[in-house]
Amino acid sequence: MLDRLLDLWRIDLFRDALIVGIAVGTVCSLLSVVVVLKRMAFIGEGIAHAGFGGLGTAVFFGVATGGAGGAPWQANLIVLAFCMATAIAIGVLSRRRHVEPDSAIGIMLVAAMAWGVLMLDLRRNLQSADWYVRWVGPARGAAPSMEALLFGSLLNVTPYDAWLAVGFGALVLILLAAFFKEIVFYAFEETVSQVFGVRTGLIHYLILALLSVTIVLTVRLAGIVLVSALLVIPGATANLLSRRLGQVLVYSWLVGMAGMIGGLALSLEAGSLSTGPCIVAVLCVLFAATFVFAGRRASVRT
Repeated sequence: MLDRLLDLWRIDLFRDALIVGIAVGTVCSLLSVVVVLKRMAFIGEGIAHAGFGGLGTAVFFGVATGGAGGAPWQANLIVLAFCMATAIAIGVLSRRRHVEPDSAIGIMLVAAMAWGVLMLDLRRNLQSADWYVRWVGPARGAAPSMEALLFGSLLNVTPYDAWLAVGFGALVLILLAAFFKEIVFYAFEETVSQVFGVRTGLIHYLILALLSVTIVLTVRLAGIVLVSALLVIPGATANLLSRRLGQVLVYSWLVGMAGMIGGLALSLEAGSLSTGPCIVAVLCVLFAATFVFAGRRASVRT
């Protein structure tokens, strides 16, 4: 197995994807613990789908988001802007109770998806119009397929994405470390943490911002539809194995790494399988095995 991974490492495509996978897998697995504790899985789903609106907008303005032309920084900024705007909107609506949280997330989710599809349709209908070409200029690189946008692909990942994932991943980890105690206190009991002086509003929006950045980094591998699974399954699996926070963090990271590396290897070996489903499939198998193991261990103790 190790020899095969070393052989795959020599392939540029797999090496770039693996670097991205390790970087975002580390961030996702640690954030997953907070997402599970705070029950923010559906919020992550809404933010992830907002990325589709950003990708559609980037394609409409002639900014390549994949393919041989690479991934220019403008596209990532547009996607990040959409994710951040959605996260802030959900946060404002859910905290001030103007709209119920599930309703706010559902509205933003479908609005972002509809906007992304509309932008892609407009791009396809107008790409031969002279005025449109003069306005946006020639497209830099090939626009990604709908399947790649929704489910991720190894072909989406470039050396640029690898450097970006490492840089922003390190930034997210630094912020998590700096506010670790406040985030954990907030995740376990928001009201009590506020009484003890934790600025819960700041922590709430910080978590949403970290989720947005992580989703933008992960979407090329896992796709829009499945990216939120990476923010839920590792933490949920780790919680089946332990109730101690330190152990949960370690187990969550191990599960995230196994899912990322195993899914990437499976996708490349199969050749025709999308990356996102392969990663999520490995994570689901790990969760199912852990669920069975934890159930049997509890039965033996009883």
